[in-house]
Amino acid sequence: MQGGGFYNRNSGLQAANLGSALPLLVAAAGNIAPDAPMIGIADYGASQGRNSMAPMAAAIDALRPRIGPDCPIMISHVDLPSNDFASLFTLLDEDPASYLAGRAEVYPVAIGRSHYGQVLPSGSVDLGWSSNALHWMSRNPCAVPDHGWGVFSADAAVRDAVDAQLDADWTNFLIARSHEMRRGGQLICQFMGRGEDTHGFEWMAGAFWQSWVDVANAGFVTHAELGRISAPSAGRSVAQIEAPFRDGRVSGLKLVDVAVVPTPDPYWDAYQLSGDVVQLGQMWANMMRAANGPSFAAALDDGRDRSLVLDAVTARLAERIMADPQQNRSYNIIVAITAAD
Repeated sequence: MQGGGFYNRNSGLQAANLGSALPLLVAAAGNIAPDAPMIGIADYGASQGRNSMAPMAAAIDALRPRIGPDCPIMISHVDLPSNDFASLFTLLDEDPASYLAGRAEVYPVAIGRSHYGQVLPSGSVDLGWSSNALHWMSRNPCAVPDHGWGVFSADAAVRDAVDAQLDADWTNFLIARSHEMRRGGQLICQFMGRGEDTHGFEWMAGAFWQSWVDVANAGFVTHAELGRISAPSAGRSVAQIEAPFRDGRVSGLKLVDVAVVPTPDPYWDAYQLSGDVVQLGQMWANMMRAANGPSFAAALDDGRDRSLVLDAVTARLAERIMADPQQNRSYNIIVAITAAD
């Protein structure tokens, strides 16, 4: 994610996405046994923190009546070492929306490691939460010369490689959580899913990729650089979520519920009210830059002015959206898991 707080300022879509999973998080917090000297909450894929504030506040407020006012709660924000943790802790310290505001005995920490491995002590997590993160793969499984996302490649071998990586990552995530979670612990995840007939997100993914093609055609980057670009992200289906539970690769966890739901589009909703197509284009372009710009730009040659290139792509994407405004069609997958008693 683009640092310096840029992702925090341009992640309204992600904030809207997680809303559908919040009631499950509150219900899960209400199921935590109040018999531990400290409650451990893990926020897997915290990014810069803006979209962690409301879920963590809701979880704390649901827990307090059960555990009492003096039981300490430790919240571990987990993301890659390159994450902008400074923006997260600035929010916690200064923003009125901080989950620390008016809440005592809450202790936030950061862990700069991938959540596809174990990052916390065994048996230390009572409540796990992950939003807008698990569609990001641990790596790009192969080159994708014809699109910015392998899942949209015309090459079936590329699409198969993406699905194999999604499967391996999901299995590794679950195995790591099976160690970290206490018996009876609860885990709620929300991330990009797939529809029955289409993956979803085709319009915006295509518009972003074509904006990069336009920029390459204009000479900002070479076509060799363009051929190296690939975002390591894709949605999963219900069958892909169920597979590690069904075939016995994961033990100690129970899949309680899994659902695919249409994602909201707050940018389209705002456009329907305002009619401001310039604002629509800019909001989408800034969000795509914040979320996907760094992974695309990482493929550029050393010495390339990445900010200049991203400025050009962002401007081209905004123009493309303004010329063809439409509602985004994509899907969220929501998963509820419990650690076996």
